[in-house]
Amino acid sequence: MSVLETQAQKVRDSAKKLLADATAQTVIGYADEGVDGLCVPVFITDVKDVGRLVWNRRSVPNLASYLIGRKGKTAIVAKPCDARAVVNLIVENQIKRDDVHIIGMDCPGMTDAAGAALHACETCQVNTSPVFDERIENAEVKPVSPEKRDAERGLDENLARFTKEMEKCILCFSCRQACYGCYCQTCFMDRGVPDWHPESPDMGAKMLYHLGRAMHLAGRCVECGACENACASGVDVRYLIREVTGFVKELYGYDTGLSLEDQPAMLTYQPDDREVGFLGGEAHG
Repeated sequence: MSVLETQAQKVRDSAKKLLADATAQTVIGYADEGVDGLCVPVFITDVKDVGRLVWNRRSVPNLASYLIGRKGKTAIVAKPCDARAVVNLIVENQIKRDDVHIIGMDCPGMTDAAGAALHACETCQVNTSPVFDERIENAEVKPVSPEKRDAERGLDENLARFTKEMEKCILCFSCRQACYGCYCQTCFMDRGVPDWHPESPDMGAKMLYHLGRAMHLAGRCVECGACENACASGVDVRYLIREVTGFVKELYGYDTGLSLEDQPAMLTYQPDDREVGFLGGEAHG
């Protein structure tokens, strides 16, 4: 039995116990029932159905957002990025810690249908869950090396790169729908907008959406890559959010979803906080 199959069996054993002794009313995990081997979210409420649960390198979707609005204790099979998302949802008061049982999975990285590593997994910095109620280990998972941020570019070069990506976008909002952090009932892009949308959205609307979303995710993105995985047009918007994430980490020393005690950078204020603009320069009191 491979290491991943062993992990999968431990997930099923855990789910069976959690449901049998009523520690959890529902177990959210993965089922091997998608297209091209992609695992899909599955909600198990009966012990007889735990055999549907799997764990492999196609367990791609971030399951954290399915916890919002649920009643009763819910167990979740959580990759490290999912666990970070769960932590952030707790910190942001979207779910209660006592209502969730985190089955933390050591993760070797996810792949696409061809077996190639997903881009988000190539740059992943956290491959074991930072917070969990039980951990299912993988001896083949090794610590990752710190990622080097992209080299700084000039304003013109940055604008050219951003414009190139925006030209691909059809403003379908798949990235928003896939993102655990986009849980607003009404998005800023939908306020006052009619039910129809123009066939070819203009560049301004696309830039407004992606820049606005990047700012809303400042200090909140767990770099799971769900936005990139969901995009049918191949738009690389994750690089922009990663830069904002690095910016927040550099200024405030905050990494999203690693601790239940730490407050998100955007929810705190200190009189001596640095004030640095995205275009450079720093304000001095």
